[in-house]
Amino acid sequence: MANNLDLNPEDRILDVSAGTGLLAEAAINKFGPFEQYVVNDPSSNMLEISKYRLRYKVNVEYTKHYAEELPFDDNSFDHLLCLNAFHYYTDQKKALANFRRVLKDGGNLWLLNWNRVGLFVIANYFIKLLSKENINTTSLDEMKVLLADSGFSIEKEEAWGYRWWRFFFLKCS
Repeated sequence: MANNLDLNPEDRILDVSAGTGLLAEAAINKFGPFEQYVVNDPSSNMLEISKYRLRYKVNVEYTKHYAEELPFDDNSFDHLLCLNAFHYYTDQKKALANFRRVLKDGGNLWLLNWNRVGLFVIANYFIKLLSKENINTTSLDEMKVLLADSGFSIEKEEAWGYRWWRFFFLKCS
């Protein structure tokens, strides 16, 4: 994901489900510091790890919200980053509506997630069966429909696999 990003220091960025801050660290090291970088994750444990990892970075804020309930003002961010988390969202349409709302005109959504195709369909079934968390994986084609229905246009896409795992990456405007 970090290799695909094209960011500038004057950007305002929302890392929607930042987890432990690995992507934030890579983005800040490569392109930052930024005007604003919001590390958001609904997990307190993940945010604590992020805070420690990014303790020496400037202009970083931490928030704890679900993607479906982002409290930010309309047109607040130049870029939204969503790395390997979209399948956890319980209301994906609402999350995308929030993404569209807080993203500035001309801004980008950068999205990398599991791709429910091929042998991964079987693996996904067992992950969903055994996980305590919500798992709602889409295929790349299904994600394209969700994005189009939410007013996003796809500028770049990639799909690949590693063993039985399948992934897709999308840059959307």
